[in-house]
Amino acid sequence: MTSRFWRRTMPAVAAFLLVPSLVAGCAAEAQGDARPLAERDSYHIGLLQIAPAAVLDATVRSFQDELSRSMAPKPVTFDVIDAQGDQSRIASAARDLAGSADDALAVIGTPAVIALARQETHRPVIAIAMGDPVGAGVAESLDWPGGNVTGSVDYVDPAWLLNPIMTVRPAPTRLGTVYDPSNQNMVVWIDALRRAVAAHPGLQLVEATISGPADVASGARSLVGRADAVLVGPDAAVLAGLPAVGSTVGGAGVPVYVSSGGASVDGVLASIGPDYPAVGVLTGRVAATVLLGTPVGEVPFGRPTGVQFVINKKTMDALDLSFPPAILGTATVR
Repeated sequence: MTSRFWRRTMPAVAAFLLVPSLVAGCAAEAQGDARPLAERDSYHIGLLQIAPAAVLDATVRSFQDELSRSMAPKPVTFDVIDAQGDQSRIASAARDLAGSADDALAVIGTPAVIALARQETHRPVIAIAMGDPVGAGVAESLDWPGGNVTGSVDYVDPAWLLNPIMTVRPAPTRLGTVYDPSNQNMVVWIDALRRAVAAHPGLQLVEATISGPADVASGARSLVGRADAVLVGPDAAVLAGLPAVGSTVGGAGVPVYVSSGGASVDGVLASIGPDYPAVGVLTGRVAATVLLGTPVGEVPFGRPTGVQFVINKKTMDALDLSFPPAILGTATVR
């Protein structure tokens, strides 16, 4: 195990040894609790995080806190694996969790959800802030998932984000974005963004693609000089490298908007999107419903109920921009 692929356990319990999947599968069968979930005395949740990023960390923490609160006095422990945005490690982590004796599994990051759902088809898989579970093929519908995957979604129509951006003066004529096309969530989101851009005459979309967090800096640099505003979608790989976007694009005087938190990152102008800690709480409640005995396929995905506009005051002061009163009157400026 390298320093870029690590796991931590919360509360502190011994981490599982990484062993070949065949041996792990046998161990899980031997050690697993055969009682129905609702009858167990405690719960151990295997949790896979696709990459490290402040917004993902905050969402996971709120999920853990809410699930622990909901299941009290029964204790809940979490064995957390961070795949550091590496596709090969996502796959191996999914195999590791599928071979574990965990009572249920939780995942944040669409590629990681898909990878785990392919490996584990029986135990509950709780997707945290997933973009499009139906399009990704892990659920039949948001209201009736039908299989062993439920959780929460964070999808916000890009038109809801673009419309307020276009009221900021000067309005952009070339909107840049950077994303990982291997992320099914982002394929859906980018298609919707293209349609939203097409609804604004005179606005052009400039795209930069990456293959992982290590490429974020170069993807961001490719937008400098080609875009006069940048909108970052709910892409875990890009969020993991968001400081590079802020320093590169924001440092060049280009407004950077993000749809997934991150307004406190230097160089980022504003975030427009769901309250991610609140999405984590929603997911914790969904997971508790499953652990208390409701079949996974009958538990609807939790959905956010609106968007927040958070403005980075330092960046706003550094840019010659004018926000309309409709935004400033409701936004959080900090």
